[in-house]
Amino acid sequence: MRQLRQKIVVLALMAFAPLACTKDFARYNANPDGVASPNLGYMFSDALVKTSQLDMEPRTNYCAAFMQYGYSDFWSGTNYMQSDDIARRYWNNFYIPVLQNLEYILPLLKTDNSMATTYAAARIWRVFIYQKLTDFYGDIPYSQAGKALSAGVFTPAYDKQQLIYTDLISELRDAIRTLEANAPENVQGDQFYGGNTGGWRKLAASLLLRIGMRLIKVDAMQAKSLVTEAYNYGVMASNADMPVLKHNTNAPNGYAFNLSDQHFFLHQTLINHMRASGDPRLKVYGAVYDKEAFLGGVITSTDTATYRGYSFDSSGPIPTTRVNYSVYQPRDTPFFDFQYAEVEFLLAEAVLRGFITGDANTHYQAGITAHMQSLALLPTSPTISNAQINAYLAKNPMVDPANPTAERSIEIINTEFWVAGFMFDADEVYANWRRTGYPKLIPNPNTITGVSNSPGVIPRKLPYPELEFTLNNANATSALSAYGGMNDFNEHARVWWDK
Repeated sequence: MRQLRQKIVVLALMAFAPLACTKDFARYNANPDGVASPNLGYMFSDALVKTSQLDMEPRTNYCAAFMQYGYSDFWSGTNYMQSDDIARRYWNNFYIPVLQNLEYILPLLKTDNSMATTYAAARIWRVFIYQKLTDFYGDIPYSQAGKALSAGVFTPAYDKQQLIYTDLISELRDAIRTLEANAPENVQGDQFYGGNTGGWRKLAASLLLRIGMRLIKVDAMQAKSLVTEAYNYGVMASNADMPVLKHNTNAPNGYAFNLSDQHFFLHQTLINHMRASGDPRLKVYGAVYDKEAFLGGVITSTDTATYRGYSFDSSGPIPTTRVNYSVYQPRDTPFFDFQYAEVEFLLAEAVLRGFITGDANTHYQAGITAHMQSLALLPTSPTISNAQINAYLAKNPMVDPANPTAERSIEIINTEFWVAGFMFDADEVYANWRRTGYPKLIPNPNTITGVSNSPGVIPRKLPYPELEFTLNNANATSALSAYGGMNDFNEHARVWWDK
């Protein structure tokens, strides 16, 4: 009986307990480290920093291997082997930290009239990220992505890439109009242009140019229309217009971690091409070290005549030339998110295709010059002199005297794009190679008879992360129907514009 009375008293006290603390409930239970209203500019800034601060393994292991920039003894991409550990990183890196921020702040920015230009800039960067994702994987979650918190969507549908591209185009157009209408207003959290709207407008137009040129195989008329539209808006016109993220020790460039333990040798394909063309950038890209740089190795030679890269031929010389760690591995190496040189190469090709008027050779030379000059922004300030640039341009004209056709010139332009895309733009070069077929790369012959998931053929699309078939199985499985029904490197695994 006594125990029963004690239980009744305890239950009564429990019943009144919530009432007793209701008055100060919020004050006592608030997270002292939390914020009631996040700074949207800070969150936008964080998305920009995270874009190039994250793990770059997919860009080296897959893209650098596919594009024959280099080799490492644990890169699965060299032999065209599938690796979910690598394929999922690009997906996770962009969806979770970067798009998570952008999808959260965009509805809030939209309703804040004092941050119209920040809203436009965030939309532009969202386009930048989603295009990279869809160009890697094809159909992906887009319209329902990032809606778990706001709409309770935990298994987002996969949108068709063609429809994603249509919306990306619309987003860029709207963002450009917003920037033009609110030009005096600074962009908050801007890591690239000091808040200036002009830089963001040029970036948006340049993204529209990139999108337009992606469509040459699936809709040449729309490609021409978009390229003309982008050109009229005003694309990047100098290296000063590039979105360059200036990293530091607290927010290191993603390659600082990526290269910290990689035996990254340059590929003989790249070395042979650059040596034959007399390219002064070769000693910037690579060097001979006495041992692994991450183990304290030091440069022993930058004599490019002695450079030996990795070769598919097992009987070839042992590679001696590693990536130049002193340039690309420091934590404060700035990251070129979208190189101005790419814009000039795209414009040169667009002129040859009749999309816009102008002098293709002028754009071609401007692209080479811009890239060579941009290298001075990197650690050790590796400057290419004007005399070296002029000598290179004279030796490597856009028009081949032995084959002066437009198609041959397009090949030369996009091969230069490949050279300029080393390290920072390996993923973009991989997309451009699928778009144009240039540079002409001979696939690794060892994959024909060896163990490979893509025998004798460079893969053209990344598989989806395996976790998607656990967390979002119905939608992921449905998406596979456009890619041979298999989540691998099969011959039907091509994105929409890669026909």
